[in-house]
Amino acid sequence: MSATQVDPLANWQVPERYEVRRLIGYGSSGMVAEAFDHQRQEVVAIKRVKRVFGDLGDCKRLLREVAILSRLDHPNVVRLLDIPVPKDFKKFDELYLVLEMAESDLRKLCRCSVFLSELHVKTIVFNLLSGLQYVHSKGVMHRDLKPANCLVFQDCRVKICDFGLARTLSTLPIDSSAAGEKEKRGGDATARCHCAEGPRKQTDIETEKGQPLAGSRIPRRRRLSEHVATRWYRAPELILLQADYSTAIDIWSVGCVFAELLGMIEEHKHGHHDRQPLFPGTSCFPLSPQSSTTADGVHAEDDKEQLNMIFSLLGTPKEGETGHLDKNESLIYVSMFEKREAQSLNSRFPATSPEGLDLLQKMLTFAPSKRINAGEALLHPFFSNVRKTPQRHEHTRGRRGNEVLLPFDDDAKMDEGTLRLWFLREISRFHPEVRRCQVPKKIPPQTTTKETTQSSCCFRLGADGGDMSKSVGA
Repeated sequence: MSATQVDPLANWQVPERYEVRRLIGYGSSGMVAEAFDHQRQEVVAIKRVKRVFGDLGDCKRLLREVAILSRLDHPNVVRLLDIPVPKDFKKFDELYLVLEMAESDLRKLCRCSVFLSELHVKTIVFNLLSGLQYVHSKGVMHRDLKPANCLVFQDCRVKICDFGLARTLSTLPIDSSAAGEKEKRGGDATARCHCAEGPRKQTDIETEKGQPLAGSRIPRRRRLSEHVATRWYRAPELILLQADYSTAIDIWSVGCVFAELLGMIEEHKHGHHDRQPLFPGTSCFPLSPQSSTTADGVHAEDDKEQLNMIFSLLGTPKEGETGHLDKNESLIYVSMFEKREAQSLNSRFPATSPEGLDLLQKMLTFAPSKRINAGEALLHPFFSNVRKTPQRHEHTRGRRGNEVLLPFDDDAKMDEGTLRLWFLREISRFHPEVRRCQVPKKIPPQTTTKETTQSSCCFRLGADGGDMSKSVGA
């Protein structure tokens, strides 16, 4: 490093147990570094979030994410291992989140020059669904599942990450004793990983042991926000701005990821430069019933409009499949599209087994009430040769009445002082000594600005062992 360059890790203030080694990613929300945890004797990822209170909306989302993830514990969800205690309770404006390290993610895997067998695909999707079934059983919707948010290992293990848009479906009245509750800690998804060594050409096959249980759709208990999901993986009910959506939105996203992985099977003759999402739309046309004539023209001309792409493959909804649309504007919008029949998925993925195509069809069903859920999907015949001997244990069971309950009012606006208090309470779950310290009761807001930086990360991936530069958000 030259004398004019500044070491981005020079002023990281983490406990001595963590040996920060190198920067592996950065973005608008912070930086991620690889570190060695001398206490655990393992490599971890540490995310540094600066100017935590610069934007109270972003701050609330971070608090929600930390609170959710510290209450999850499953082998297919990335674990949040630690939140180091800040030095000054009254003035701290940055946090460090210590996370499990992973080898890569599905976005990087899809872009590297390797092929998968159907056995690889079904093992990856089975593990992804195992994690999702657990998340749903805990009363949590992820709301942003996509390849970049699915970390993957050489043995086909998968860990769901990035719960920044997740929401719980249950609430808990504020209770001063909530911070002292003992619950199991688990993953975060805010970190990205560094792949130091590319995977072998043939990936090892391992599946999680245990009996997957048929999950149930969890009813909505509050009005949910419309700011969810990356466009390409967004369920139709979200595109149509339905307020009363359910965990079925995550299943649609998994279906899109599943299809993308099927494109990596060599017989489908898609080189890594040709691979793309199932529905790579460039726009989601806004609902505008007042200008239906103009909107209709756009539908006819724009083949890359998101719903248009969905209908081109799956067909327009038939009579009886739009009953869940509770807005007249949504019904008008759907009626503007030219009627068409569904294409055969077999023509799109000819090397896929009939069972695989059947599961994909059930995931990509327009009506959310008819869409398969995670528990049902795990029992699908497609996974018959990756399911192991049933063994019941905590990681594969979603116990009734054991939903994640946030200790704060998730719908209320919070000022900086209140947010600071709740962060300290979440930190005390990892460091009980914080509860014995004097914490501030009211802090005047500080003037900060929101940091935005270009995201970038370089890693090695692929059977050829070549370097490929990819951008990942931190």
